Amino acid sequence: MLLIALMVFQTASLLVLDSAEAASGRGGPNDDFRVTKITLGNASDPANEWVQSDQSVIDYLVMGQEIEITVEVQRLGNQFTGRTAMGMIEIVHPIGYVIESYNWTTAELVGQQKSEGSYVWMPMIAHSILNTTTNDLTGGLIVRASVLYSGDTLNDNDVLEQAVPIAIMKDKFDGTTLAAETPTFISGRYPPGGGDATGSGSWQTDTGGPEGTDHWRHSAPGADYPSGAHDRLLHMFFPSGGQCGAIGQLDAGLTNTYQFPVCRKIFFSGEFISTQFYAQTWGSLAAGDNVAFELWRGSGNYNDKTESLVWNFSNGAPSPASGQWTNISWDPQTDWAQIPGLSNPDLFLGGNSYSIGLLFHSDNSGASEGMHVDDFIQFGVSKVADYTLDVDCDNPEAGFSSPPSNTIALHCLVTNNGYSGATVSVYSNVTNLTWMDPAFPSIRIETSNPNDFFSPVIIPSIGAGQTVDVYVNISIPAGAEVQQQTWQVWFKDSGGANSGEKGRVSMNLAVTEQFGVSLTSQTPLLADTLMPSESGLIPVRLQNVGNRDAAYNLVTTFSEDGWSAVVEDETGVSVPNPIVLGKAEVTNLFLNVTADSLATPGIVSFNLRATCPSCGTSLFGADILGRNIEVPILRQASISADQNTYQSAADGVPETVYMSLFNLGNDDEQYALSLGGPHQYILGAQLAGETTAILDAWDGETTLILTLPMPVGLSPAPYYVDVIATNVDDSSVSVTYRINVEILDTAAVGVSDESSDQSFLPGSMDTTDRSFEITNYGNSEDRFTITLDIPEGMVAELIDPVPIGGVATTPVIQTGESWEAKVRFRFLTGADGSRTLGLTATSVNDPT
Repeated sequence: MLLIALMVFQTASLLVLDSAEAASGRGGPNDDFRVTKITLGNASDPANEWVQSDQSVIDYLVMGQEIEITVEVQRLGNQFTGRTAMGMIEIVHPIGYVIESYNWTTAELVGQQKSEGSYVWMPMIAHSILNTTTNDLTGGLIVRASVLYSGDTLNDNDVLEQAVPIAIMKDKFDGTTLAAETPTFISGRYPPGGGDATGSGSWQTDTGGPEGTDHWRHSAPGADYPSGAHDRLLHMFFPSGGQCGAIGQLDAGLTNTYQFPVCRKIFFSGEFISTQFYAQTWGSLAAGDNVAFELWRGSGNYNDKTESLVWNFSNGAPSPASGQWTNISWDPQTDWAQIPGLSNPDLFLGGNSYSIGLLFHSDNSGASEGMHVDDFIQFGVSKVADYTLDVDCDNPEAGFSSPPSNTIALHCLVTNNGYSGATVSVYSNVTNLTWMDPAFPSIRIETSNPNDFFSPVIIPSIGAGQTVDVYVNISIPAGAEVQQQTWQVWFKDSGGANSGEKGRVSMNLAVTEQFGVSLTSQTPLLADTLMPSESGLIPVRLQNVGNRDAAYNLVTTFSEDGWSAVVEDETGVSVPNPIVLGKAEVTNLFLNVTADSLATPGIVSFNLRATCPSCGTSLFGADILGRNIEVPILRQASISADQNTYQSAADGVPETVYMSLFNLGNDDEQYALSLGGPHQYILGAQLAGETTAILDAWDGETTLILTLPMPVGLSPAPYYVDVIATNVDDSSVSVTYRINVEILDTAAVGVSDESSDQSFLPGSMDTTDRSFEITNYGNSEDRFTITLDIPEGMVAELIDPVPIGGVATTPVIQTGESWEAKVRFRFLTGADGSRTLGLTATSVNDPT
């Protein structure tokens, strides 16, 4: 892992050459220069001192405070020949960038001699953090002192750093300073419900205190503080020209009270990321009264925390004993974030502008001497526009090595160390400029920007302290020779500050010798759709992506048996193995795939693999091309029978037809059975079943049974009935088989008589007539010859039809119609019992 934090220098720095010059010098103890001490301030103008909780003392400064920085440099060893060195003082922000710098040349120093350089510095930004629990002070801008001598090889002591906390403001509380444009404090009385000042209030100075000569109190010496008061000790200044300008706001009430323009000094929270207030106090208050730090805005309504944010001194348990000063401190963001209903409680103090100071608030009950307050300090951290980046990438320490036609991925975590959002551009290049063709860029950059991928790419704003992922991929061209390149990725500011480069990663990139291949195809994963026995062409691109010539064998394997493939060129000619290609050479081929003749529905996958038996080593790259082929459902069927034409009399004797239904498709199927044609109802045709069982793919078989009743009286003519099998899953697939039926001329007759239970007298000459109904059941008009079968003891004769020449014939009877034949009979003497008279009608058309 390589971590790079790039610091941006605002002034020219000769230290850029330190490491190179130091490494080439003779060095040793006699050429060893060191920084021994950094001193802030002098006897007449010292730095402020802060006592930590462990009683250690540190220096701190205030914004706008001019201070002298003195750096002491010493030459070690015992060399008597004088040498000069270059010293440098830099002011560095904790984020990492250099705010300002100064350099000087030391006097000629012999061994053990010392030299000093000084620089007057006025910090214009704050950086200090007060722990309100322990009152320990941390943070600070960094004073970095360096010494450079070209012969110095002992460099561990060349740099000395000291963090100096910078407060926003400090007031000794020695009263109101009357000088124009000088920030100070003044007393004023305000309505608790908000509004302009109505008077000067109760705050006044008293002698003594831990800081300066005086301090503030809100009662007269020897007296109690007033009741019903709402008095502010306000941070302000007197304008020289009557105008408050951009940093202040005119207080009309105080202006009227003091008869001179009073400008409230405004604290712009949007210019800072944190703040803490500090003071020293002692005293006591009656119940219901308080003294507090206050941030107020708008009308200053005491009952609205968004307008008057306060922290009571009682929270810090100050000593009530006279002169026993107690440290108290407050972080207002803690209380601000707890106000109900804020849309963004994490936004520092809501981004508002405030007047600051102390507030004394009392009710109308008891009173006491009150609080004494001294040494008012506001600490904080300015929201600077500049920033640095931490770039943490996963590149190997020795760099990357790769064969040709490979993509190397670099993953970087980029962290904005600044206090505001940063807009950054990502650049990348490689020293082989032939790889940087804009038409075919080898480098692709992936960030949270969805619209840009090629150097440079602008990353949308990276929030303060936020880390984003950046992926940079470089594709090594196919056939690239063995070579050593330098690959760089760097980050530049693209915001309004345009503060230059923020980070860079530089790494070695070696292209190794390798046999390589690339088998690709523009077809999708589902390359084709083939029916059984069908063939299809799949385009294939074969490239030698290695940096050595190679001879390739292409072999295809399928997931199912019965499939085959042949490699062809663009003219359809089969291409035999091996296929010889030079470095980076490309050939376009086709894979002619033929499906199994018994292929079933589904997905069949295949792999086309390239091997190089002559290479003696494995191939690098895409040596296998995998694709799928879909076999759709093939739905086909057929019906067959031993015969499909029948001749039959219309005599009511059924004909049974047996047929075979075959499933010729590649999937198991079921068929619905039905009859068609105009004669199905005339013939009275019926199928034995409405659906088949499920038939296996490829020649699954079932028997169909058709019954033809051959109805009596059906006219002689050709008839047909269609047997239809329709696929249950796809009604568009059906097969029809026609059964032809020829109905022959058919003669048929029926005779019926009138049954009688009469008794007859034998020997009587009286006769009886009986009618017999002759019905033509044939399928054409016919005449019938009538004969009688007369039993013994009976005399009978036909009276209609009357026999002619001994033959009795009916008139023509139409199909389905009847005609009555009449017989007259009597019984002879001696006849007894039951007798049966028979009458036979014989067709003239078909006497058989």
